Amino acid sequence: MSRLASLGILYCLLSGVSFAQTLGVDDYVTGMTLIGKPGAGSACPPIVWLVEPDTPAAKAGIQPGDRLLAIDGKRMTDVAQARPLLHSSEAKSSTIELEGERGPYTVTVGRISNRVLYERNGWKQGADGSLYPKDATLAEMQRISKMVGEAATKVFTIGHYPPNQDLYYPGFEIFVWSEPQAMTVGGIEEGPAKAAGVHYGDPIVSVNSVSPRGKSLTELEQLFSSPTPAAMTLVIDRDGQTKTFTFQLAKASDVAAANHKRMYKGRMIPSVIPTPYLHCFEPVAR
Repeated sequence: MSRLASLGILYCLLSGVSFAQTLGVDDYVTGMTLIGKPGAGSACPPIVWLVEPDTPAAKAGIQPGDRLLAIDGKRMTDVAQARPLLHSSEAKSSTIELEGERGPYTVTVGRISNRVLYERNGWKQGADGSLYPKDATLAEMQRISKMVGEAATKVFTIGHYPPNQDLYYPGFEIFVWSEPQAMTVGGIEEGPAKAAGVHYGDPIVSVNSVSPRGKSLTELEQLFSSPTPAAMTLVIDRDGQTKTFTFQLAKASDVAAANHKRMYKGRMIPSVIPTPYLHCFEPVAR
C-alpha cells in the first residue's frame, strides 16, 4: 500500500479531521500521532491518537486519548499548530504538556527518525517519495504511483469499512476502474488480507473462484463479505505474477478496533476520543 495513497500521511483531511504527523521520511518525530478538527479552536483540541511502541513518546508515558496542551511553552489550541513543532530536522528533545486520566502532566520527549519507524513497520521509500511494502517490486511501485489521484468507484467506503460492522470482510475496500485495470485492492487496513500478504493496488482476478468483473456494487459487497465467519481465497495478478491468498475473514468491527478506530454516527473515528470531544467528530450539517 502506498503511504501517499493510503495513510495520507498524517496531516491530510479525512472527514474533516486532521492528523498531525506527515510523511517527512527524513524528519525526526516523537512517535505519537495527533488528531483534531482544524480551525475549531479549544473546543476541539489536539488529541493523541496513536503512540508507536518503543519510541520517545511511548517511553515518556504518553497515552492515546491524552489532550495536548503545549509544546516547548507554546499553547496548542489547533492540531495544525502541532505539526511543525513535533517534526524536526534533528534529534532534539521537546517539553510537552498534556492532560489525561491522571490530570495535567509534563514530559521531556526526544525524537526518533521517521525512516527508522517506517522501516521497522515494513515499509520502504519509492522513487516518488511514497512508502511501499518492503517486498514491492519496481514495477509494482511504478504502477501504484500512476494510480494515485485517478478516479475510481469504491466499495466499502466508510473509512475502508462496510457500513454494517457485523459483516466479515478481508480488511480492504475495492477500487473499480475502467478497463484495462478493472478492479484492485483499495485502502487496506491491518487485517486478514494484509497479514496474508495482499498489497494495496493488487489487481483482483477472482474471489472464491468467482470473477468480480461486470458485477454491480451491491453484488461486489456481497461477494467480498459474509454475514458469518468464512474463509476467502483471493487471486490477484501482480504485474504478471499470479498470486493466491487464502485467509479467514474478520468482523469489520474487529478490524476497526485493530486499527484504533470505531464507528460513530456513520463515520469512522479514532477509538480513543474522550466523550467530551466526540462532538468534534459529528457529521457537519449542510
